[in-house]
Amino acid sequence: MRAMAQDAPLDTDQIATPGDETPGEKLGRAADAGAHGAGLDADLIRAIREEVVSYGVRRATAASIAARAGVHRVTLYRRGGGIRRLILDSLETVFTTIASEQYAAASGSNGREFAADLTGRLIEALRAEPLFMAVVDHDPDLLLPYVVDRLGGSQQVIIAQLTPAIERGIADGSVRACEAERMARVIVHACTPFVIGGRCLGELADPAEARIEVRDLVEGYLRPPASK
Repeated sequence: MRAMAQDAPLDTDQIATPGDETPGEKLGRAADAGAHGAGLDADLIRAIREEVVSYGVRRATAASIAARAGVHRVTLYRRGGGIRRLILDSLETVFTTIASEQYAAASGSNGREFAADLTGRLIEALRAEPLFMAVVDHDPDLLLPYVVDRLGGSQQVIIAQLTPAIERGIADGSVRACEAERMARVIVHACTPFVIGGRCLGELADPAEARIEVRDLVEGYLRPPASK
């Protein structure tokens, strides 16, 4: 049963408002995952996941999350600095774990195939993540700023994993000559709809089918021009 709380439900503007971070904060969120994220232990992330899955972002309360995690509400604020930060840092921590796991699992005979396989695996894993998909299901409009205005810290985590994979492909000649991070950003932007809009894909709503198409899409984008 949900803990009774005096907390007001989370205000929509608390989670994502265009321009609510400075440029330094935007660029620093991925590198800064250790600052706040280090305090998000497994029990706290589990509690946040359960709360958001059950009630969505807007109705999440600090008292309920604290009760689920077995900590005092004051301790919760000390760890995360508020519900907005807690949810964002939880997502970033989850994305970091997924990105590391999928990087280790990805394969390919060259850098291009590896980057394409990694992208497909990331999309499939993210679509299976309960916390992220709960945000998509309950409060999809809260993700809009990260599609039309700016990249979030979680997206920066994925870019940070894709960039060395692309650099590997440039080095072995399987990826066209270009700035690796620039291409990683394009891939993340192009593939975001496969994650947040998976139900719009018809038969490709099956993550395994989508993964195959994503791999072909990324390989085509990265492939060097045909020699004449």
